[in-house]
Amino acid sequence: MKNRTILLALVALVALVIAAAGLEAAFHQVTFKGTVVSATATALKVTVVDEKTKKPGVMSFDMDKETKILRGDKLVGFAAARIQKDEKIAVTIDHDVDETLAIIVRLDEKK
Repeated sequence: MKNRTILLALVALVALVIAAAGLEAAFHQVTFKGTVVSATATALKVTVVDEKTKKPGVMSFDMDKETKILRGDKLVGFAAARIQKDEKIAVTIDHDVDETLAIIVRLDEKK
């Protein structure tokens, strides 16, 4: 009976490790936070601070009809977002899909 309990615990642990590895592989989203340099309906340029060098640099992101733009908590279209130069922005990409395609753009709520 004791050996069976140990075996079941070991099997459960292995299953948990495999499940965790699978979840990590499924989510390769990365969010870049910075300020807007320029914005068009199909492209963004954002100043972000490089994690390694701690120096600012400009990154370019593409947008398509699938890109979700959030102004505060509200989903809006590009025109309604009224993205302004130098405002704070967060751009989420998915490394598994395209490293330059924005899947979510988050902007602070307009005051």
